[in-house]
Amino acid sequence: MQTRKIKVNPKKLLTRGLLCVLILYIFILFVSQQFSFARLAKEEKGYDKQIEEAQKVHDVLEAEKEASSSPEVVERVARDKLGFMKPNEKVFIDSKK
Repeated sequence: MQTRKIKVNPKKLLTRGLLCVLILYIFILFVSQQFSFARLAKEEKGYDKQIEEAQKVHDVLEAEKEASSSPEVVERVARDKLGFMKPNEKVFIDSKK
């Protein structure tokens, strides 16, 4: 039986080792990027929901603003909150309240 000696080329070994390390590094980088992407996508959904809620509040406030410019609303606020009344108007106060 003959024993064969295998020649190891250090340059080839180093090249293959560096290539393996580079491939491993790229794989790890890719996986971490995927996790980051998933986290950012989740954050984006949360921000979209906040924007949607803020838009609803904005629409309600815009509607109230438009409604408050009508003379009926101004008169009601003047009577109820500020206690104003029309000239020669008689106001009855309920004594039971």
